[in-house]
Amino acid sequence: MMKTFVRKRYIAMFIIVAWLLLLPVLKGSGQTAVLPRLQRDLAQQRDSAGYVSALGKIGALYASINLDSSFYYARQVLEIASRHKDLKGMADANNMLGWYYTAKTDYNVGIQYAYKALLLNGQLGDSAQMVRSLNIIYGCYKNSGHPVEADNYFYRAFHMANRLSADKDSITATMFVNYAWRFLNDSTRTDSVRLVLQQAAAILKKYPDSRAGFYVAAFEADLMVRAGNGKAAEERIYTLADLAQQKGMPYVAMDMYGRLYDFQRLGYFADSTRYQEQAYEVARQSASMELNLYWLGRLYDYHRSRQQPDKVVYYGNEIMRLAAMDRYHNHHREAAYIDFFLKEKALQALSLSTRIQQQELEKELAEKKNRTLIVKGLLMIIILLISLFGSRYLHYRRWKQQENALALSYVQLAKNNAALTENDTFKNRLISMLATDFRTPLHHIIAVADQLKTGALTQSEVVSLLKQIGNASRKTLDAFNNILKWLKLQLSGFVYQPVTTELLPVIAEALEPLQEEIRDKQLTIVNRVGSRITVIADTEILRLVNMQLLQVAVSTARSGTLLLISTYGEKGKVTVRFMVDGGVATRKLLEELKDKEHNIFALGIIISRDFMHKMKGGLIVEEEDNEFLMMEYTI
Repeated sequence: MMKTFVRKRYIAMFIIVAWLLLLPVLKGSGQTAVLPRLQRDLAQQRDSAGYVSALGKIGALYASINLDSSFYYARQVLEIASRHKDLKGMADANNMLGWYYTAKTDYNVGIQYAYKALLLNGQLGDSAQMVRSLNIIYGCYKNSGHPVEADNYFYRAFHMANRLSADKDSITATMFVNYAWRFLNDSTRTDSVRLVLQQAAAILKKYPDSRAGFYVAAFEADLMVRAGNGKAAEERIYTLADLAQQKGMPYVAMDMYGRLYDFQRLGYFADSTRYQEQAYEVARQSASMELNLYWLGRLYDYHRSRQQPDKVVYYGNEIMRLAAMDRYHNHHREAAYIDFFLKEKALQALSLSTRIQQQELEKELAEKKNRTLIVKGLLMIIILLISLFGSRYLHYRRWKQQENALALSYVQLAKNNAALTENDTFKNRLISMLATDFRTPLHHIIAVADQLKTGALTQSEVVSLLKQIGNASRKTLDAFNNILKWLKLQLSGFVYQPVTTELLPVIAEALEPLQEEIRDKQLTIVNRVGSRITVIADTEILRLVNMQLLQVAVSTARSGTLLLISTYGEKGKVTVRFMVDGGVATRKLLEELKDKEHNIFALGIIISRDFMHKMKGGLIVEEEDNEFLMMEYTI
C-alpha cells in the first residue's frame, strides 16, 4: 500500500507541475474571480480567432477548478479551431486535452494529444508552448513506467525553457521548480537544485500571483525542517494551502498538504489527521477521482491502524464508491470511444453552427435595414435638437454676460459712493480730532509756562513741571508723527508688503522712548516674547503699532506695578498681548477711548486698529480681571 501511495504522490506532483505550465498567463488574486471577466470577453468576441482564444483561456482556468468543465471547453476549442484551420487554437486545445487525460491517468491518450500539440507548436515556432507539450509527455512516460523516454522529454523541455525570451520567463521559472522537485532528494544534485530555486525565485518576483511561487516557498519550508524548525515549516505549509484555496487553486492546496507527509523523511512528523482530512476535502471538491483515492487510501489506513471503526467504514465506502465508477473498468476501450465521441460531437456542432450562422445572417440582414432607417431618422432629430439648443445656449450666454456686466457696474458704483462717503466722514472727523487733540496738550504747556514766570516755585517743582512739559511735548510729537505717517499711507495708496520680522527687536525699539516714564513710575517690564518668534508683517507699521500701544499701557499703569508683554500662537497666527494694572484709570481710559473727538489715545488706537486691519490682523482693547488693562493684536 505504501508503494501505491508514493506512486500516487508522484502523480499528484506531476499534475501540479503540468498545471503550472498550462496556466502561466492567468494572473489575479483568485481563479474563480477571473472567470466572469473571461466570460464577458467571450461574449464580446466577433471573430473566430478571438473566440477560440477566449474559450482556451476559460478552459485553462477550469483546469484548476473543475476537470470536466476544462475538458468541455478544450473540445469546443478543438472543434472550432479545426473548422477554421487555426493552428494556434488546435495546439492549445490538444495541450489542454493532453493535460486532462494525464490528470485522469490515461497516459497513452495524454501522450497522443500532447504530441499533436508539440508538432503544431513546432510549425508555429512557439517554443513556450512546446515546453508545455514536452512537459506533459515527460510526465506521462514517467508515471507510466518509461524512465528513459521520460528523461529524454524532460531534458528537452528543460533546455528549451532556458532559451526562452525574457517575456516568457515565467515558463522558465516553472521548469526550474520542476527540476528542483525531481532532484530534491538526489544528494548529488543539491547545488544545482539550490541554484535553480534561486533563479526561479528571482524570476517569480515579477509574477507575485504565479502558482510556481507556492512551490518555491514550499521548498524553503523543506529547508526549515532540515534546519530543525519543523513546527514553523508546518504552519507555513498550512498558510500556503489556505492561500491556494482562497485563490481557487485546489491542486496546489492538495499538494501543499502532501508535502507535510514528505516531512517524515526529514525527521519531522506533522499531525497527519489534520492535513489528510483537509487535503481530502479539497480533493473531493475538485472532483478528481485519482486524488480522492490517494487521500482516501491514506485516511483509511490511518484510522484502521488506530482501530477507529466508524472512520474506517466511512472511508472504505468512499473508496468502493469511487472504484465502482465506469472509468475504472478496464474492459472499456476508452480511447477509441472518446475519439469517436469527439468526431461525432464535432460533426453535430459543425452542422448546428452552420444552421445558426445562416439564421443569424438572415436576421442580421433584416435588422440592418431597420437599423439604417432608424439611424437616419435619429441623426436628423439629433441635428435639429443640437441646432435648437445651440442657438438657445448662445442667446442665454449673451444675456447672462450683459446681466453680469450690469451687476458689476452697479457694485462698482456702490463701492465708489461708499468710498467717497467714507473719505468725507474721515476728513471731517480728522479735522475735528486734530483741532481738539493738539489743543489740549498745548494749553497744558502754556499753563505750566505761566507758573514758571511767577518765580514762586521751588527748584524741585520747576524740574517736575519741566518734565511734565517734556512728556506732554513728546507725546504730542509722537502722536503727530504717527498721524503724519498714517496720512502719508492713506494719501499715497497703501500697498502691504509683508516680510519676515523678528518680534522682540521691534518691541524693544518701541520701549526705548518710554524708558524715562517707566523709571519715574517704577514699572517692572516682564517681556516673555521669545527671541526666535517672527511674524509676517510690514516692519515700519508694526513698529508704530507697538509704540502706540506701549505708550497707552505705560500712561495707564499704576506706579510700582508690572507691564507684562507675552505672545501665543494659534492657527498659524501670532498674538501679542500687553497687560498692566491700571486700577481705576483702566475704566476711565476705556470710557475716554469712546470719545474719539477729544482724546489723543483714542486717535492712536484708531490708527493702530486701521494698521492691523490693513495687515490682515486685528486689535482688542478691554478690561480684564479687576481693573487690568489688556491690549492685544493678532497678525
